[in-house]
Amino acid sequence: MRPHHVGASESKQTASPRGAVPDGLVPFEVDILATPRAPAAARAAVTAWVGRYLTEAMLVDVRLLIGELVANSVRHADVPADAVVSVRAEVRADALRIEVGDSGTSGAIVARPPDLTDGGGFGLNVVEVLSRRWGVNRDVGTRVWAELAFAPAG
Repeated sequence: MRPHHVGASESKQTASPRGAVPDGLVPFEVDILATPRAPAAARAAVTAWVGRYLTEAMLVDVRLLIGELVANSVRHADVPADAVVSVRAEVRADALRIEVGDSGTSGAIVARPPDLTDGGGFGLNVVEVLSRRWGVNRDVGTRVWAELAFAPAG
């Protein structure tokens, strides 16, 4: 796992009257092997990037959201064993945008009722509850994104 931070010359971010991007918080990107350990690795990487800027409650939500999106990529993308999951994140004025991508191109990406007997079906329902909006892009592979309201800790 190797984090890729966008260079300072590419990190010009503007603040809106409703929110401000903390100084020094540049967009984040990391590629992680699509293994069962990927959700934990993604949570740790994003926490290291943005953790000090968030309230504890928001950090819990971010970790849960990242874990669910990465786990969905690992479980459902139908990609080769050496595939990677990309995790991108950035703060945009009053939102933290998270994007998880993989090379998968098939299957429906929709929330389904949770299976309380055998498990499963919780991931996108969690994303729906935690994010103020979310969606899917399938231009190259699959990218699921979500935005959380952002209020810096402090």
